[in-house]
Amino acid sequence: MKSRTIIIVSVIFILVIGAAGYYGFSSSAQEPPAPPAPQTVAVTKCDVQQTVEAPGTLSNTSETQILMPVDGDLSQVFVKAGDGVSAGQTLAGLDDTSRAQAQIALKDAQDAYQKAYNYRQSLNGEMWIERITFKYGGGPRQIPVPVVHWYRGHADPATIQEADNDLALKKAQLDAAQSTLDDMELKAPFSGVVTEVDAVANQPFHANDILFKIIDPKALEAEVNVTQDDYPLLKSGQDAIVYFDARPDITVQGKVDRIIPKLVPGTSPTYDITISLDEVPNGLVDGMTVDTNVTIASRKGVLCLPRSVVHASGGNSVILQVWNGSQTENRQVTIGLRGDSNIEIVSGLTEGEQVVVK
Repeated sequence: MKSRTIIIVSVIFILVIGAAGYYGFSSSAQEPPAPPAPQTVAVTKCDVQQTVEAPGTLSNTSETQILMPVDGDLSQVFVKAGDGVSAGQTLAGLDDTSRAQAQIALKDAQDAYQKAYNYRQSLNGEMWIERITFKYGGGPRQIPVPVVHWYRGHADPATIQEADNDLALKKAQLDAAQSTLDDMELKAPFSGVVTEVDAVANQPFHANDILFKIIDPKALEAEVNVTQDDYPLLKSGQDAIVYFDARPDITVQGKVDRIIPKLVPGTSPTYDITISLDEVPNGLVDGMTVDTNVTIASRKGVLCLPRSVVHASGGNSVILQVWNGSQTENRQVTIGLRGDSNIEIVSGLTEGEQVVVK
């Protein structure tokens, strides 16, 4: 009985050892588990842009000075600094004495012009020329007596030129006199805002003294500066985006208008450029600070990857790792435009492929 028990126990032990060996062998024969998927970014299509940053300020381009037209006094002043005015609105008026003097000056100028005009018309082709001769008569001693004869003749070129010059001068004097009289009512040349008033009623002024300054508040452009490294990349007509510190909620499209090839005094070499604005939102005025991004190169709708994924030190070829779903593989990729945030993919990748992020 005892030996039978020993035999049974031995058989069971052998079966257990065999099973353990079998399962151990089967386990070792299976393939190792697949490696975990790495972090990747998909190749997509996007717009790639390379820009130049340029800080600066807004500048008003439409300040006009209203001048005193003649020596005299102002009878009334109707506006103050900060007032909005419309085109043709009267700003001030001159006294009656100044107006009368301007009317007299205009009448004199009109008469002088008409006289010069009539004389020039008489020279068109022919003119009467006076010639004096003498004949003897009038008494026993036959005293010479002057006789006036008239005949037609052609005006010489020098006379015609002199008449033309005099007529042009009289026309300019007439225009000036008319303008002076028109300016007796000092009016705003356009709609805008009065920024300075030096006019005072019942106080004498001289001709061409500054009385008012007016601006068009919407006539703004951005005056910005760029470094010497960026200067060669700029061209007139390039697109720009303008950001305003006073209005961080908006951006405005613009274009490079002028590039000034003159060094700006300062600690680092910079150059001024001007950006025209497609629109001028409310709340912006002269002197406010701005930041601009000028687009110097762009590619629209191309294959791209983020710049953080493509570490290209030089040249247009780079090796990237691509995840195919089960493993990574090295891929030689040709790149194009290096944009601010994305890089153009010229060849070596297709849309949707997953590139490993290093």
